[in-house]
Amino acid sequence: MKKITLLVLAIFSITLFSFQDGPKKGMDKETRKKAQKELAAYNKENVIPVILENRKEFETKLSSDEKKELVSLRVKMKALGEQKKASKKGKTKGEAPTEEQKEARAALQKEMRQIMTSAWAIVDNHEADLKAIKESNKANEEKWKEDIKAIMMKYKPENAEKGKGKKHGHKMKQNPMGPNKDVMFVMMDPSQSIDEIAENMEKMAKKRHGQHGKKGKSKGHASPDQEND
Repeated sequence: MKKITLLVLAIFSITLFSFQDGPKKGMDKETRKKAQKELAAYNKENVIPVILENRKEFETKLSSDEKKELVSLRVKMKALGEQKKASKKGKTKGEAPTEEQKEARAALQKEMRQIMTSAWAIVDNHEADLKAIKESNKANEEKWKEDIKAIMMKYKPENAEKGKGKKHGHKMKQNPMGPNKDVMFVMMDPSQSIDEIAENMEKMAKKRHGQHGKKGKSKGHASPDQEND
């Protein structure tokens, strides 16, 4: 399900892998890999530690009941991911889902909505705390944007400088989760290490890139499973 896939990515105000369209926009595969590697290293060294520290600070604002609730919600979310993965086993590529599979997927989506509704209740209880964290991070976010923009420019295809910037350039995507950013920050597990978060981000980014490639081959139309990843 999409919210599961984006859980780790959504804690950032910037997108880690901005080069997933590289080969189609003038960037060769090796150059794209180098760009991704440098972006990942930058995020691990500069962004993740700050966000993780923010989340640990936020943990002190939660009541004991809220902390227990979030632990429970994370367990449920992980279980949903495992159920979805298990449901794909034995499924033939391109095969239309059966009615039973559709019902099972609908049940998973309903449970996800219930999880997110509970998480949003905690967000609503701490609007002031979350706003304070955002305000304290404004300078950091501006620096991250500028630094990542500089990294991206290093790998920008030469033909993008010749009046083809709009077609071949790469714009940094901000706030990938939009209005869901706060709830995903709240759902983040502050007990994770920097290495664990970085590893999860890389796995998710690679998965997203793989799905993007599949969509490109199918003229941009995602399958139902891809849409719900």
